[in-house]
Amino acid sequence: MVIEEIKLKDFRKHQDSTFFSEAYVKLLLGKYLTEEELINLLSIAIVFSNWGDNDLQKLGYKIIVSYSNKYSDFKPLYDFAINKGYIPISKFIESNHSLNKEFEEHFFGLFFSSFKENFKEKNYYISNGQKKLIEFSANNDSNIVLTAPTSYGKSEIIINKVFNNLDKKICIIVPSKALLSQTKKRLLDSSINNELTRIITHPEMYKGNEKKFVSVLTQERLLRLLQKNEVLNFDLILIDEAHNLFGDKKNDGRSILLAQVIIILKARNNNVIFNFFSPFISNPDNLKVKQSDYEISSKGIEEFIKSEKYFICDVYSSEGELLLYEQFSNSLISTGKLFKSAIEILHYEKASKNIVYLNRPKHIEDFSQKLSDSFPDMNDNIVEIITTISDYLHPEYNLIKCIKKGIVYHHGGMPEIVRLYVENIFTKHLFLNFVITSSTLLEGINIPAEKIFLLSTKKGKSNLSISQFKNLIGRVNRFSEIFNKEKGSLELLEPHVYVIKSEYENKRANIETFIKSKARIELKIIDEVNNLLLKDESTLNESEKKELNKSLEYLENIEPNSTDLENVTYVSSFIAKLCYQNNIYDFDIKYNEEKLIQNLKNYQEHFLSTIKDSNELMYAIYLIFLKDIEIFEDNIKRLQNAPARSFYSMILKWRSSSASYKEMIGSFLKYWSTLTGDNLFVFIGEKWGEEKRNITDFKELYVDLRKKNHSQRVNLAILKIKEEQDFVEFNLLKYIEIISELNLIEPEFYDRIKYGTSDKQLITLLKNGFSLELSKCITQNVYTRFVQINTESEEIIIKSEIIKEMEINSENIILIFEIKFHINHR
Repeated sequence: MVIEEIKLKDFRKHQDSTFFSEAYVKLLLGKYLTEEELINLLSIAIVFSNWGDNDLQKLGYKIIVSYSNKYSDFKPLYDFAINKGYIPISKFIESNHSLNKEFEEHFFGLFFSSFKENFKEKNYYISNGQKKLIEFSANNDSNIVLTAPTSYGKSEIIINKVFNNLDKKICIIVPSKALLSQTKKRLLDSSINNELTRIITHPEMYKGNEKKFVSVLTQERLLRLLQKNEVLNFDLILIDEAHNLFGDKKNDGRSILLAQVIIILKARNNNVIFNFFSPFISNPDNLKVKQSDYEISSKGIEEFIKSEKYFICDVYSSEGELLLYEQFSNSLISTGKLFKSAIEILHYEKASKNIVYLNRPKHIEDFSQKLSDSFPDMNDNIVEIITTISDYLHPEYNLIKCIKKGIVYHHGGMPEIVRLYVENIFTKHLFLNFVITSSTLLEGINIPAEKIFLLSTKKGKSNLSISQFKNLIGRVNRFSEIFNKEKGSLELLEPHVYVIKSEYENKRANIETFIKSKARIELKIIDEVNNLLLKDESTLNESEKKELNKSLEYLENIEPNSTDLENVTYVSSFIAKLCYQNNIYDFDIKYNEEKLIQNLKNYQEHFLSTIKDSNELMYAIYLIFLKDIEIFEDNIKRLQNAPARSFYSMILKWRSSSASYKEMIGSFLKYWSTLTGDNLFVFIGEKWGEEKRNITDFKELYVDLRKKNHSQRVNLAILKIKEEQDFVEFNLLKYIEIISELNLIEPEFYDRIKYGTSDKQLITLLKNGFSLELSKCITQNVYTRFVQINTESEEIIIKSEIIKEMEINSENIILIFEIKFHINHR
């Protein structure tokens, strides 16, 4: 007899007319159920698990998980886990819920226990799906797409792929500098017998004679490396968070740049292998860049080891009733709880570790202060953490106040090493209960958390997509936490997700519509391909075709003959070529080529000596690249004004003198104290702006320092420094590089502007990813026996014993924490 598969849509038609709905809701809400109700629910769960479609199997699993956790009866969950190959669950039940003796007396218990040893990796167990992913990656030497949710071990697969191919030229492309540091550390920590001591993380680390090497780079750094080395090619490219290639609705430049890098890599080596890794790719063929010809094989995961519980609450425009969203029936269920504010929800619904998501860094800072005001100071001894951050930045940094209340925050306006330090202390210390963060969490940041609270449903100016939402909530209850031998719990198989409408959400937002459009069980993730370089040209409108041709022509001027574009117009002058090679997008290079040539000629005729200070440098940037040229980018356009150039001359002067963060904070406070009147309206940018300076302004881009006390100015200075450092790094340095290649700047001054020093040892460390503060620290005589720096080969050996020595010398904990990312000799 063949039993037909039961469909969720058919079951929905009849579920309200059966006993099921009432009993199921009682189970979800944790209410008392009769024995008959429990037997019937479990019976249905077994039917769904064996004869239901994929969605009904998930419903059956949800019933079993909820039942097992509520009644501490894990036999049904054990059977389900064995049947589905969820080995970590079955092993955890064996080890933690007193089933060992019972199973050891039974043949099948012994058989399954032995069978599960096939799924052991080092000191933990993997699921059947994870095992298949690992085998697929290990046995495949062609282009692949590996798709698996967060926590499925993609990072380990990438690391293994590297160590299995050390005879090749390898690059791991990561989406952020934070992931660059983390990936480098994972590689160094995985290195046995110092087989891997040097990892290229910056274009200038490549010497040009390496036959094989491992690199970890963002797409920007990889493109720069390729531009500086015209014959360099790679054998193996591992692209982490590969869904970023699709781009967003604004068709962001980073996704286009990543596609351009792929085109160049393929043009230089037709045999290059691409491995794409992502939590959510619905159609692997969407990852094919149209100007490059490569086939892709793929492997995905259908497992559903975690079963989320969703809640929504509107404390902004309604009475604040907490509703449970049931994703199988697509309905809302009252929990009987009412809340007046988001802060009240966090107080009553919090777990020991919680993520609070907000879209804007400005809102993160604001909510962090409000939440911290609602808690008393912690009793834990946190003097070391407070002293560390105070010494590194400033005693009045808002983060310190939050830490005293068990709260940390994490966003792009913080110094990078401080963000990494925050992740570290949140992971290590139980007294830290909340991390308040932005979409930086979407890009591979791994921190422990049991619940997540979304106080915004946006990423940037758009709503979170289904994949972004799933990726975000996937950061909660990672497998390493659920199945931890000492602290793990199967209750973590049911992550709690709260979507809250508060003052930080758009007043027109409908969170009920949002949750139903993102979490309904039958919804399938569809790739939102916005990158024009991934689309079939026949599907593009005229405007998109023009934009595509523009991107391809730009690429052709970087890498001639890399595309099939016909009738390409190539620039001929050295200065225009340098603009392309340094990724200048602030103006139309081809259209302004003659103007650039004339500006350069005029400059060289009037300024005969090379540039020696920051005032001269900023004026040169203006005269050569900005004078009488139509600038697209507002941030660069500001430099057409003398006061803005004067301000950045000051920033570059601080940079060239290797000022520490603490010194720069003091310099900003001193500089602001000299301002009077309307000059106290300080430009801060859209991200942090609070006020409009002029009646014609469209956006709030300014802060009025007259309304800020000393502590507020300190925190504003920290934000401003990070903003300006990023502006110099990603915008100004491009022009400074061109000026250097035109031989218009003193080499020693160029080094000080670029690196903050002209010391060759320090520059070598900086090129290898060390911060300036750490570089200055470890080049002191006391550490010379632990640090070997070859300024010629730019190779560095850092012995692990340096950590103990730094601790003995009471170096700042953040510096000790940072050095652990660079230890390459044990």
